[in-house]
Amino acid sequence: MQRTRVAFFDVDGVLLDSLPMHLKICEDLSRKYELGLSIPTPEEFKKLARTGVRISPMKSFFMTMGFKEADAMRADAYYQKHFMKEYRPPPFPFIEDVLRSLHEAGMVLGIVTANVRANVESALGNVWSLFDPRLQYTYDHAAGLTKAEALKDGMRQIGVAADDVIFVGDQLADRDAAQQAGVRFLGVTYGWGISEEDTEFDVIHEPKELAVYLLKWRLR
Repeated sequence: MQRTRVAFFDVDGVLLDSLPMHLKICEDLSRKYELGLSIPTPEEFKKLARTGVRISPMKSFFMTMGFKEADAMRADAYYQKHFMKEYRPPPFPFIEDVLRSLHEAGMVLGIVTANVRANVESALGNVWSLFDPRLQYTYDHAAGLTKAEALKDGMRQIGVAADDVIFVGDQLADRDAAQQAGVRFLGVTYGWGISEEDTEFDVIHEPKELAVYLLKWRLR
């Protein structure tokens, strides 16, 4: 009998090409609030993210970009109300095909993200239905749970061992969450904070490589 294999995905930087739009909203709100901040380019941000600064949830992201706490709080409120209407990030190329191929192959798919459900579900569109309803750990759904705790809870929900679970992320904090939960980690270099310099875990460099890697892992 084929073992049940579970693949959890971070969303921003793994499934959604959202970094440019997050930096854009920072630029616009810095101008709106007359803060005069210098917002990094995507490449500059990726280097910053690798230093371990807090970039989630969104209040922390804004503060890392230079917003003072009060401005970060109102920026976060603006983000929650306007981001998906005015800055909607697209899925990376091939992501819909990748997720469908994994689902059709019998893998159980889950989400572990610091973003909120409304944003994630709206941006992913029809493919949202491919994720097991028990494994949709968004920031508002899993309030109080760390990513590591969400991964552990997901294993309990499905009834699988850590050896049968993989977490796909784009930040070193995602790697840490996978280690704390005792599950396998796959890093993507096309996202927010993992690069080709990271050699202590497996990485892929393009979204279309996800299906190849995960389908091979499923058969091990």
